[in-house]
Amino acid sequence: MATETPATDSPARDRHQIQTLILAVAVLSTVLLAVFLAVTLAQSLNEYGFLHFPLGFYLLAQGLLILIVVMAFWFIRVQERIDLARSESEGL
Repeated sequence: MATETPATDSPARDRHQIQTLILAVAVLSTVLLAVFLAVTLAQSLNEYGFLHFPLGFYLLAQGLLILIVVMAFWFIRVQERIDLARSESEGL
């Protein structure tokens, strides 16, 4: 009885899926870590000001939203590069 895993039909597709999964996990973990840090450190960050607002308040009200939007655009940009690399490798 063989215990080896069968070779896949398309290693390029598998590589593409793994790269996409790694990218998605990296972006989600970065955003969740930023949210966790902002929530846990809000009281101590309120000692500092940013644009005449307490820093902890600003991060929770606007800063995290800005970070999420920036990360979404960055995700799309990197995903386009991954997709383009796969489409070029399939064309050969």
